[in-house]
Amino acid sequence: MIQRSTIVRALAAAALAAFIAAPTARAENLTKATEALLKEAKMGPEVLTGLDAELAVPQAWIDGAKKEGLVKIRLTTAERLFAKAWQVFAARYPGIEHEYVRGIGHERAVAALLAFKNGTYVSDVVSSFDVLQDEYEKAGALARIDDLPTYKGIPAEYASPKGLFTAYRLQHWCIGYNPQKLKKAELPKSWGELVESPRWSNGKVGMAVNANVWIPPLAGLYGDKWADDYMTAIFDKLKPQLRKERLSMIPQLNSLGEFDLGIPAGDFIYKVVQKRGMSIDFHCPEPVPATVAPIGILAGNPHPNASKLFVNWVLSKEGQLALHVHDSQIPAHNGMPAEKFLPYPAELAGKKRAPGTAAVVANIPNIMGKWHKLWISAVGAKIGGD
Repeated sequence: MIQRSTIVRALAAAALAAFIAAPTARAENLTKATEALLKEAKMGPEVLTGLDAELAVPQAWIDGAKKEGLVKIRLTTAERLFAKAWQVFAARYPGIEHEYVRGIGHERAVAALLAFKNGTYVSDVVSSFDVLQDEYEKAGALARIDDLPTYKGIPAEYASPKGLFTAYRLQHWCIGYNPQKLKKAELPKSWGELVESPRWSNGKVGMAVNANVWIPPLAGLYGDKWADDYMTAIFDKLKPQLRKERLSMIPQLNSLGEFDLGIPAGDFIYKVVQKRGMSIDFHCPEPVPATVAPIGILAGNPHPNASKLFVNWVLSKEGQLALHVHDSQIPAHNGMPAEKFLPYPAELAGKKRAPGTAAVVANIPNIMGKWHKLWISAVGAKIGGD
């Protein structure tokens, strides 16, 4: 007869072996900076499950990056916020310095491309160049990045068919309003209602020039003919205030009462300003335009290994979480459901999305060419904006 103590010891040993063999988030190689990041995010380590595999880059990349010693980066994040995210990267990859420039407005994509065409580099890593995607590709300005371990962690519909770029963050574009002036029940429930209702016409809407972030995704659902008619209705029926300020200024002007509705309103942009105490809120007609910001590496830059190391990290769960915590960005990563990171989850719940896929991005020049003609005809001046 087998003794009870023998059975107990055997069961205990089996349980221990199963525990050791079971994959857990705590088995990931987390630095102290990453642990602090999780604490600030108020999330458990399970959100980073699979991180070791994502960061399993060739040792030659790490050695090469340390030899290069530098990477030049151009994102949209404010310098002080990027510095916090960089600390997480630096804890994992010490010995690499960085030069960071916040890319603002049209210049963020133009400057890097012009420098490349002139044989110089103002940046190694570029982002949010969707409006000039065709120009970047024609110039051969982008290196392939589909060999990055994290590349497949981003939904394929957001990536370049040629492996030249992919998305590193999501954003939803809706309508901003001042809740002290308007009740939510008054707001348009659809984009069609916005232009058809006389309630919002003749200057009630403050509109930035950046139609590229919201009309092309809607055109992706409804077609170019719909987009043509809709853009015409904006200028003929809605007649909004055509604002020259940068996109980042729209929520502040909205809170000050310059107009009733601010369009386009980016969710993470409005949330950041709202946290500062300004009287603004966020409302989404249906369907909800959902765009992505692309990231890529300039071909032939002098810091190729450091560039690949950084972009791979940005696309990893750790990099995505760092940018979320420090800049309120919504991860594009497949394994990090956007619902957990949305600034305004209730506004998107149950609503149809109009995704900014690679095909939608490719159609931006067509849409914006028509938009610019309408805008210039209406204001009789050169277009500005973010």
